[in-house]
Amino acid sequence: MTNQTLLRQAVAIVGGGPSGLMLAIELGCRGVPCVLIEAQSEAPSVPKANATSSRTMEHYRRRGFAGRVRQVGMTKDHPQDVLYCTRLTGHEIARFRIPSRAQATERSDFGDYGEAAWPTPELPHRAQQMYIERILREEVSRYPSVVTRYGWQVMSVADTAEGTVVTACEVAGKSTLTINADYAVGCDGPRSLVREAMQVGYQGASQAQREFFGGQMMTFHFRSADLYQRLAQGPLQRPAWQSWIVNCEMRGILVTINGVDEFAIGIQLKPGQSADSINPDEVFRTLSGGPVFQYEMLHSGTWTAGYMLVAEAFRRGRLFIAGDAAHLFTPTGGMGYNTSVDDAVNLGWKLAAVTQGWAPDALLDSYHAERHPMAERNTRFAHRMADSIGQLVMPPELEAGTPEGEQARKTLGQTLLKHVADEFNIPGLQLGVRYASAIVAHEAGEPPLDSPNTYVASGYPGARAPHLPDQQADMPQGSSLLDLFGTGFTLLSTVELAPAAQTDWSSAAAALGVPLEKVIRTDAAVRDLYGAELVLIRPDHHIAWRGPASSGPLPVLRLVTGLFPRS
Repeated sequence: MTNQTLLRQAVAIVGGGPSGLMLAIELGCRGVPCVLIEAQSEAPSVPKANATSSRTMEHYRRRGFAGRVRQVGMTKDHPQDVLYCTRLTGHEIARFRIPSRAQATERSDFGDYGEAAWPTPELPHRAQQMYIERILREEVSRYPSVVTRYGWQVMSVADTAEGTVVTACEVAGKSTLTINADYAVGCDGPRSLVREAMQVGYQGASQAQREFFGGQMMTFHFRSADLYQRLAQGPLQRPAWQSWIVNCEMRGILVTINGVDEFAIGIQLKPGQSADSINPDEVFRTLSGGPVFQYEMLHSGTWTAGYMLVAEAFRRGRLFIAGDAAHLFTPTGGMGYNTSVDDAVNLGWKLAAVTQGWAPDALLDSYHAERHPMAERNTRFAHRMADSIGQLVMPPELEAGTPEGEQARKTLGQTLLKHVADEFNIPGLQLGVRYASAIVAHEAGEPPLDSPNTYVASGYPGARAPHLPDQQADMPQGSSLLDLFGTGFTLLSTVELAPAAQTDWSSAAAALGVPLEKVIRTDAAVRDLYGAELVLIRPDHHIAWRGPASSGPLPVLRLVTGLFPRS
């Protein structure tokens, strides 16, 4: 057995799922030396998360690869609808239309979203995490300051007086590795070694029982060249991204993976039922309502639904947690993976600021202060949506070819249409994230409404910087105001800023070492939307402060970097 010692890194990232990979990208684009350790040598090849939020797509856009992500998943014209039916060859009960990826790219059709409800350059996208992780790995490899160790298993994590010590061993070999880092971040899932080293536990619900999405679930990942053809006479005559099968015999969900021949079907096991006792043929026959289609099983496995868990602390000393290590969701609403990416984006710039010396260690306390409430907010939403769909009672006449059956389907369809709009038409949940912490300026007025289904664009401190199309002659078609904001802080001026004031801001930022770019957009629409003459936008594109052009820069910059936080 050989032992290697990696020279001190600024940050050690334990776990290479979406949160770990995005954190490495956020550090890498700022030149922060870091190492990422992940047990899996290759990106996953089995279905996991399958919905990328609008906000996550905006994060990918900031780093320059949203277009690549938009190209993976279903074929470009495949509808991304959510469908509810009695069987896959039975009755369609309800459908929520979601734009195909071509329509989203061209902004030619907004389906049932409604264009005005989603003021963003990036609509949500439906693609399996296994495709996206491949892109994230490729993006990580672009940054020289990021060292990757795929195929290495972390064995221990410790916070010492001199920094953190992470030990790892090669999964397919005999080598061991010791990493010394200023900080370590656990992106290592529900059984997180980093969270264990922090002596932090989860809080919340973990035993929710429902008819669906409340207990032991089983997923079948398969390939079928003739599924669409066999089911073309039923509800899938117009394909969907998710097809929910609801009846009194068995409930399930069919998820389209590539829009051609790769799918996943999920069911819930009954109490006491084991995976070994499940016959896929019987499951597929029951859910389809007709003869079994030809298929090749690629993978099957079980997992547990019903979690609404958030760790009691996201930071202890030099140790942090993000992603599933920090919060565990039931997948309704698709916010688990997206909340994980938001964690990484929030933490990344702060670790860069501290390790590069332009902010104090106290800045890092704002990570828990800002992200913990968002995790609780998002897990509550997912739990509520799981109750909404999982506790629905199926009327016994639902499939009957009688007037009573027709009325039962109509009544259930109305309930499901409300549910699906509540679960998937959620611009407020995705775009309405607002932080309140010691590094965000306080205003006396009321903050914008935080409602999952309604987004209120606002320049209120802590809010996501709102989007406006940028139609300046020097910007490409389809540009957004968001595209002008940099990897450091951005001072947005909605008035012509006097040369002396520009010099004051530049000098103050230089004196503190704070990276600062300046953008001037004097359009009335920008001024009205952001509500101030000057707006300071953080590296994660949340608003840190806004005020008049006469404001002195030093107190503001000290506040937003944690040098002089508000009490």
